[in-house]
Amino acid sequence: MEPQPNVVFMLADNLGVGDLSCFGGAVPTPRIDGLAAEGMRLTNFNTEAQCTPTRGALLTGRMPIRTGTFRVPLPGEPGDYGLSTWEYTLADLFSDAGYATACYGKWHLGNVDGRFPTDQGFDEWWGISESSDEASYSAHRLYPEDWRVPKIHESRRGEPQRGVADFDLETRPLMDEGIAERTVEFIGRNAAAGRPFFVYASFTNLHPPMIPHPDFDDGRGAYAANVAELDVRTGQILDALDEAGVADDTIVVWASDNATSAAMGGSSGVWRGKFGGGWEGSIRTPAMIRWPGHVPQGRVSDEIVATYDWLPTLAALAGELDRVPDDRPIDGIDMSGFVAGNREESGRDHFVFLGSDGEPLSVKWKDMKVHFKEAMSDSWTAPLLKRQIPAIYDLAADPGEQNDLMEAELTVAWVIRAVMAPLIQLQQSAAKYPHIEVGADFQGYD
Repeated sequence: MEPQPNVVFMLADNLGVGDLSCFGGAVPTPRIDGLAAEGMRLTNFNTEAQCTPTRGALLTGRMPIRTGTFRVPLPGEPGDYGLSTWEYTLADLFSDAGYATACYGKWHLGNVDGRFPTDQGFDEWWGISESSDEASYSAHRLYPEDWRVPKIHESRRGEPQRGVADFDLETRPLMDEGIAERTVEFIGRNAAAGRPFFVYASFTNLHPPMIPHPDFDDGRGAYAANVAELDVRTGQILDALDEAGVADDTIVVWASDNATSAAMGGSSGVWRGKFGGGWEGSIRTPAMIRWPGHVPQGRVSDEIVATYDWLPTLAALAGELDRVPDDRPIDGIDMSGFVAGNREESGRDHFVFLGSDGEPLSVKWKDMKVHFKEAMSDSWTAPLLKRQIPAIYDLAADPGEQNDLMEAELTVAWVIRAVMAPLIQLQQSAAKYPHIEVGADFQGYD
């Protein structure tokens, strides 16, 4: 029997699909490029358009509309948000399989007792419970003095959360250094103990406010500096695996949670759109997976993969597929055979993209894309226009989604039937398993 593989999942924040040099980006990212070359690079990896939805999908294998994480609540909204403890996360799965588990960095799936990482299967965590933009709040001239200053938290399972430092403009540029340091220490500690581990290194770069770490503030601008730092931090974690002698026994996944925004200056490559809309430049982000001896080196695939596919896939690769719950809909597909090179197809022919209102913005089916709503501009705050007639684009011939085929040739209208199938399936599933409202203290289906 093979030993249980370790799992390291690195997640960037707001990184565009064209920002890494292995995806055509202008800033050199040699360590991330090397990781991609040593494993499999995914060029059609699909995420949600906001931080919380993607993170909920990643950890549960479920569409965010099902888990109450389909949007980011605005500051001051009443009630709690994030995952209920009933949800079964990747950390729960690996913990039940005997793994040491840790989350370092950005959480954004709850900020009250019962909804922190150590309530969701992680043995330990250090980081911020909400978004990086909180770092700038207390610096505003009108920020009330009697309001709380956001904190960097730390805890272990079963212990209360501790605010260990203010999260402000001074500590913001040091976050990813802290994430990498703790991930490196966790790897070394558990490798020395001979215990399998799962670590979720959730970086804060490249989310605003983008303040370069002093070691990377070289005059190239904040965005380039933060991309460069992200590459170095990735390399430090990869080096830790080598130094601990467990690189060959470790599955490494690297991805981004959502696209860059128009204001940040990042790149969507050849794809149209940025953060917040239903265009490909919003949905696609960089992703790759490495496991020496199990995932073929240098493979590049344009097969459709979704964020929620990681849970069943990683469970299967680790030999723990039977731990995936069967008392709730799991939207992810086990792609272990695909990433192992046993088949060319991912098993997924579509991706449904829902907006923050829970309604479909667009649906991708094979190389075709149908838009039901469109953003009025590239701004992530832009209003959405519901189309009277859905637009249809051929992504293979028109990656920039410029030529609406419904305007040119009604002969492609049949594509709408193809994309309606998963929407109808979702509707039928919701009749049996109702969607969970944001902040609901959900305790299971009847």
